[in-house]
Amino acid sequence: MSDEAIQRVKDAEEHRRSYDGIMTASTEIGVPFAMALAVFFTSLVMANGIWLSLFAGVATYVFAHLVVKTFFSH
Repeated sequence: MSDEAIQRVKDAEEHRRSYDGIMTASTEIGVPFAMALAVFFTSLVMANGIWLSLFAGVATYVFAHLVVKTFFSH
């Protein structure tokens, strides 16, 4: 293999690692956090109080995080 072909393989491996890192961060942290914020603010708008809204947001984050970890653990 030429030097250019070797470099392309290394670049592809580096891009794959970057992609995997970004997808892991967005699915395991970003998606559950966005869902938790949505539940928190929706609960606040429905006048459920700060503590119930906070509990609902945290519960949603934990549940969504566990679902995502289970789904992507293959």
